[in-house]
Amino acid sequence: MRSIHIRILLATVLISGLSMGATAIATNAQGSTNTTSGNSLKGSLTSIQTDDNNTSWIVSGAFRMDNINNTTTTSATTSPTFNATFYMMKTDGTAPHKHDISDFQLIGQPSTRDNSTIFNGTSTVTMKDGPVQDVPTGVALMDDSAGSVWLDPAKVNKHFGDTLIYGTQHLVCVESPEICK
Repeated sequence: MRSIHIRILLATVLISGLSMGATAIATNAQGSTNTTSGNSLKGSLTSIQTDDNNTSWIVSGAFRMDNINNTTTTSATTSPTFNATFYMMKTDGTAPHKHDISDFQLIGQPSTRDNSTIFNGTSTVTMKDGPVQDVPTGVALMDDSAGSVWLDPAKVNKHFGDTLIYGTQHLVCVESPEICK
């Protein structure tokens, strides 16, 4: 039921196109302890995905979002960017592999609903048979702590299932670099 609710929420947000100003986006992003500036955010992806065959996969990696305050796509500004790299493996540790999300292109304006700012666009996703371009992608920043990524299941052969990939707006190696030395 929760998965259906999330998909309905995403569809509503994608369709509604509610506009949000750059000031509100900056406020949302700046609350994170990992904001390298008011315009950049680093975080982690830490999620469990269930594929078409009902197999559960651990997703673990990092993302970086830059130009968060730039919410127009004119040539005078730089569109927000989103890049992520993460590993996937079955919950028994088998079948490890890696994916990258890059070349995010914002479509329209970010939208807001409750405590979330959602950036919709397209991206390139690396897959086993090579990169898949123009994948409809939604990136949500929820309050000052959580985040999620939605990749259109139809474009990536339902590889990540049909649910969001969740994460945090925190990256331990930024907050406690001694751990990652």
